[in-house]
Amino acid sequence: MRSRVLVCTFAAILLLGGCGTNAVHPSGAQKQSKSPTQGTTPKKPTQPPTTPSTGNASPSRLASGHPASMQALPGTLPGLTLTDADFATAQDGWISGGYGGQIGGPSLSDGIVARTTDGGGSWQVARLPGLVPTQILFPNAETGFAVAGHVGEPTAGAIPGPFGLPEVNLVLRSGDGGRSWSTVLNAGSDVTGLSLTTAPSGKVWAAASGSCSNGECSGKILSASHEPGASWSTLWTAPGAVLAVTTQGQQAWAVVGSGDGKVSTAQVYSSADGGAHWTKLATLPTGDELSFFADPSQLHSQVEFTDAQDGWVTLYSLQSCAMHGCGISDVYRTTDGGRTWTKDTAPTVGCEFQPVLAASGEEVAVAQGVNLGACQGPEGTLFLSQDGGGAFHVAQRWQNLDVGALGFVPGGGMWALGGGALALAGVDGTWHQSFPALAPVGSIDFVNASDGFGAGDALDPGAILRTSDGGRTWQEISTVPNLGVNALDFPTLQDGYVSAGSVDAEGHVSELLRTTNGGRTWTKAYDLSAGGGGVPVAVQFFSASTGLFVDLEGGCYTSCTPEVGKTQDGGKTWRVSPLGTMPYYPQDASVLGPDRYVVASSTSGNASWLGQTADGGKTWTTLATLPIQSATLQTQFPTPEDGYMLAFVFKTPGQPGEYELLTTSDRGKTWTQHAFTTPVLFGGTPATIDFLDAKQGWLLNGSALWSTQDGGLTWTEVHALAELEP
Repeated sequence: MRSRVLVCTFAAILLLGGCGTNAVHPSGAQKQSKSPTQGTTPKKPTQPPTTPSTGNASPSRLASGHPASMQALPGTLPGLTLTDADFATAQDGWISGGYGGQIGGPSLSDGIVARTTDGGGSWQVARLPGLVPTQILFPNAETGFAVAGHVGEPTAGAIPGPFGLPEVNLVLRSGDGGRSWSTVLNAGSDVTGLSLTTAPSGKVWAAASGSCSNGECSGKILSASHEPGASWSTLWTAPGAVLAVTTQGQQAWAVVGSGDGKVSTAQVYSSADGGAHWTKLATLPTGDELSFFADPSQLHSQVEFTDAQDGWVTLYSLQSCAMHGCGISDVYRTTDGGRTWTKDTAPTVGCEFQPVLAASGEEVAVAQGVNLGACQGPEGTLFLSQDGGGAFHVAQRWQNLDVGALGFVPGGGMWALGGGALALAGVDGTWHQSFPALAPVGSIDFVNASDGFGAGDALDPGAILRTSDGGRTWQEISTVPNLGVNALDFPTLQDGYVSAGSVDAEGHVSELLRTTNGGRTWTKAYDLSAGGGGVPVAVQFFSASTGLFVDLEGGCYTSCTPEVGKTQDGGKTWRVSPLGTMPYYPQDASVLGPDRYVVASSTSGNASWLGQTADGGKTWTTLATLPIQSATLQTQFPTPEDGYMLAFVFKTPGQPGEYELLTTSDRGKTWTQHAFTTPVLFGGTPATIDFLDAKQGWLLNGSALWSTQDGGLTWTEVHALAELEP
């Protein structure tokens, strides 16, 4: 039986950050003057260093320029968020999602359902205007059902449904494989969530959580046949909120949340006659975890049974999550048909976040994420059992994929999705990105108008990608195992360098790697962590053997001295020297020559500072002090006179920020500000720029790539996050 999993809200990671911010602070990476890139934002010093003696200048004027026009590809799906997937056969599969939303901003604006008939090789996308499907279920290749909600804003005081939707209370039906959909059930405004499952005698069930008042909830299970126009009837009115339901033949199990307005409990009910009658089997042993939880309808749960005796239940609450992890994020197991349950600690990680469950035959899978407000990655760990849950082993770790839904493919293999990507695994357990088309999500570096390299994809932050058509298509050529690429630079098509650092909390690793065969293999050129170094924000090579790196972090998490490392023999030997003192929060460095660098820094107020050195960091002068409050600053000077800055700017206190492009033609003394026109860049995803010269450049936002031929005034999309098929 295919697992039905409802994905948690796409803003969950943001909500768990808990760092006192009110907007997303994206971290980007970019090439500097022929290609150093920004990586992880340095940590704030505990005591802000003083500004250079020559650096105290009055704020520079920031002129308003023409808006930067964005010309999207036809059929582009901006800001795509995937919600669920299902496979009826090894070849026939579907994914659902929404687009047009922004983390920290408006909810999703429209929905999609995409179908593959070749096992994920290609997809055909159908739009659902005004509706976002959160779960899909296809009993066969033509008949499908979806749980969906209308787009819009929740009413005042109401708790929004998944993915920021006001309500999720509709069931849609398709009879043509997902190309068109019609509403077949409106479960009412008092329903906070629905879930679907296949049922006996060719039926489909919809479990409605219902609403709660003083702990009393009005949940129910509704039933209908697969036929078009079939009416829905109430199969069971539950004594609480129906959180999840599953079936095995005529046997069925449901997880029901109930309470008295002060304390909630999660109970397991069972039916042996196809849902006609239900019996309470057990109360999950949650201890005091639910003692503060007054509204059980806001709990998230999944239930799966592999046979009449062996089953699993997950229980999760976003509201229980804090900086130390999530208080309610558990997996329970039964071996006696649901009469007794124990907490299963085998598939779990520290600082846990939303367990995701799937089961098929003797295979049981649990994907457990981490609360990124409390921990570093990896974001998702897949635990797999092949003996019916007797023993679990770690089958996969994803650094970039925050898994929100998981399932098995008939005939062998698995699927997992999170955020904006679907991953598929074959019977050999090898995972690959299936949707959308492969593209980098981190640094980019173009050697010429056609050939370029990129770092990181939706599954692997250490992936190295290459394009030969200006960024329209990409191929993965290698990966840096267990590390994330922060910056990359290719002085030629064969010679390249990357800085890579740790992606989890298990030790500090920071290395500079070199390739001489176009990125296919890599060797260590310098171990920055051995000397206490941090992660370089800029890597710049002037030839295959002569270049440098700039480390603004200095290898510490307090006030440290930034460094520059130089080599003339391709990384065999290095000369490392301090860069001197810079203002409060140095974020990015642009390299104009062996000894000339420009550094962008946020201050403790509503301003940003740019300084330059012409002697390798011995002395610094102020180029400009700009009146903008920015979370990230990315600078690049493709010529000594012409420079670009991509800034994530906060214009209104308490409101989400947005990207703006700033340009200069006088070596950075004065700047012109350009807002981006619709479609705006999405602030919830990192963005980075890369310029070959004063006119030609690229902008990467998430995995959507844009190019300009006029210095950033107009941008044309060359690789979209997802597109409609012709």
